[in-house]
Amino acid sequence: MWGSKASESGYRLLKFCNGAALAVFLTLGAPSGAHAVELFELDLPAPVTAIRKSADGAYIALGQETFRLVSCDRPEGVCLSTAAPEARRPKPAGALPDGGMDVAQDGDIRRAWYGAPTNRYAHGVLGDTTEGGALIAIDESGREIRFDLPESQVFEDLTPRIHDLDGDGSNEVVTIRSSKTGGSAVAIYGLRDGQLVELGASSENGRPNRWLNIAGIVPDGSGAATIYAVRTPHIGGRLFSLSYANDTITEKNDIAGDVSNHVIGSRDLGLSAVSDFDGDGNPDLVLPSQDRMRLRFPLSNLPDIALPGPIDRSIAVVGGRIVTVTQDDRLLVVAP
Repeated sequence: MWGSKASESGYRLLKFCNGAALAVFLTLGAPSGAHAVELFELDLPAPVTAIRKSADGAYIALGQETFRLVSCDRPEGVCLSTAAPEARRPKPAGALPDGGMDVAQDGDIRRAWYGAPTNRYAHGVLGDTTEGGALIAIDESGREIRFDLPESQVFEDLTPRIHDLDGDGSNEVVTIRSSKTGGSAVAIYGLRDGQLVELGASSENGRPNRWLNIAGIVPDGSGAATIYAVRTPHIGGRLFSLSYANDTITEKNDIAGDVSNHVIGSRDLGLSAVSDFDGDGNPDLVLPSQDRMRLRFPLSNLPDIALPGPIDRSIAVVGGRIVTVTQDDRLLVVAP
């Protein structure tokens, strides 16, 4: 019912200075040497109820209607296009109720999801205490392979991530695995002799009920990629990285502090994005500060970008613009 009204929506332009307390450029001007950014709030006929990222783009939901976010030749650079509802893949039998399935177009592992739902880890950081007890994959021949965790562990996650981390043509599966003794770790799985096995893992957070959230898998230009994740995103989040090469895990801790990429109790794990934001040809990472009032770029020299309110939904990138939603359901478009 809002199709044309939403797709032809206008915007309010807010111009802020990086690092300043929401100083309005149009009134105050930019301090000498400051990096100017443009921040738009789109005027929509209804609050944004969700922002979703998928392999074919980014979408927002206004009530029961879905719109695709597309690049356009307007000052805000992002427009809404009326879209058919996203096709939902049938959930495999025994899958995690609110979990998703990742799909790869090539490589030895083509699909992966969490199964064997269990309540044996009573943390509830994602809104309930039902977690995955098993990782299930489909290989290139269509064969289903399963890896079951011991009773002391769960996958405290919603959707595994398929990626060729070492550039050898075979896929790995990146997960968030939590234990009753040490809390969460990033655990990596792959196929060996036709079986799904653990290839390695990061250090755990040190105690139970201490979670982490993966922020992005960033390619390095050589065919390999590095995993970045935030330890304890709700209590003093710290960014760390994990790489996998030659059957070896390399971990680098405390890359940045004062970061977060999740709201406790939320199902939305996507409060981060990977793109080349500074134009140097290398992918960067963007994620919120701990209070979610600033966008931070810990892998580049870009300064923080102040926001008009805390964000609590996924961060998408559309035509080089950062798109996200505030906790009071306003759609923001940021040109860094």
